[in-house]
Amino acid sequence: MNKISTVVFIFLLLLLTPHPISAQGDAGCQTDKCHVTMGTMEFIHGPVGAGICTICHTPVEGKKHKFIFAAEQEELCFNCHDGKRDMMLEEHLHTPVADGNCVGCHDPHQSNYRYTLKGDASELCFTCHAEEHFDNEYVHGPIAAGDCNVCHNPHASANEKQLVAPKKDLCFSCHKEKSDIMNKRHIHSPVAEDCTKCHNPHANKEEFLLGAANEQLCYGCHENIAAYVGAKHQHAPVAEGKCMDCHDVHASDNPRMFVKPQEALCFSCHNEMGDFVSDQKYKHGPVKEGDCNACHDPHGSEYHRILRDNFPEEFYMPYDTDNYAICFQCHNKDIALNEKTKTLTDFRDGDINLHFLHVNKEKKGRSCKACHQVHASSQSKHIRESVPFGKISWELPVTYTKLENGGSCVVGCHSPKEYNRKK
Repeated sequence: MNKISTVVFIFLLLLLTPHPISAQGDAGCQTDKCHVTMGTMEFIHGPVGAGICTICHTPVEGKKHKFIFAAEQEELCFNCHDGKRDMMLEEHLHTPVADGNCVGCHDPHQSNYRYTLKGDASELCFTCHAEEHFDNEYVHGPIAAGDCNVCHNPHASANEKQLVAPKKDLCFSCHKEKSDIMNKRHIHSPVAEDCTKCHNPHANKEEFLLGAANEQLCYGCHENIAAYVGAKHQHAPVAEGKCMDCHDVHASDNPRMFVKPQEALCFSCHNEMGDFVSDQKYKHGPVKEGDCNACHDPHGSEYHRILRDNFPEEFYMPYDTDNYAICFQCHNKDIALNEKTKTLTDFRDGDINLHFLHVNKEKKGRSCKACHQVHASSQSKHIRESVPFGKISWELPVTYTKLENGGSCVVGCHSPKEYNRKK
């Protein structure tokens, strides 16, 4: 063998002889004795699949199976996943991301889960987040499906709780049937601010994931309404805890978040009164305006018929202005105090005050409702069509005729009478 052939032979021999470093490098990491299962799972990290272990692990020269990472913590990942680097600038970071602990959730080699996660998405979340908070009678759809990432970005977000969008926008992205509520004239403040003030976004024992039973949830903010629960006279929906019978809990085009215009809402239950009022020519001012709340407290009251102030249930009683406080919120409280007047009332014969004559009596002062129908009437001045009389409540017909300077009244209580203010 000549000299040149000998040199070539030695060079080839050195080339084919395993080098100590390469033995612990890319080609030599997986053998029948070392890392046997590496690369066998469904999802394999790119460097592992390509057999380029030294992209992440740098061998220490001269030391068998000794390695250092090619970079520290998240920087090692960003060497390849450079497109994810900007997430570190977001205001809200997932704790593992903030700690630079990508391998807290991702296996850096292989996994049977997409993105080489260390477990099924929801199970992985529960390794840190207590599962009992997400297990209840009613469970939010994404939680039930085990897909936390529908709402949360697992890395970072500009939104609180790493939400993928601002709260109300996020809710409407699925609950599209509710998205038009933001165009309503009146929006419930929790809707405008944060749906989770009323709804638990994960799981709860109450239907619709409410934070408490309907009325108790409402009373959490509306403490003044909770006080009506002990009222002597309660409106039925309040007594039954059915706030939503009257109020839309999200938004409405009607004042006070009513589900219908007030008059239509009241008459949807008080239908007999609704039918009566609609048939009458003359309507009491509040009724004409559709403002039942002017006289009635819609939640509860210490006064009968949930009136806002005092009005006697009795037909006859000694006269006192305090007994008719509800009427005198609008009408002159002095109307029946003086026996004679030229100014207090038009119901007078000359200067004789006929209101005083009818109601201002020590024993049998007549209630306002003796002559007036408080909601509506077919006769002027809201004069009622009949008046109850006797223990068996006979109905004595009343016929009132308005005249130029007074009027006439035909009723079973007395003979026909006329009055004239010009006397």
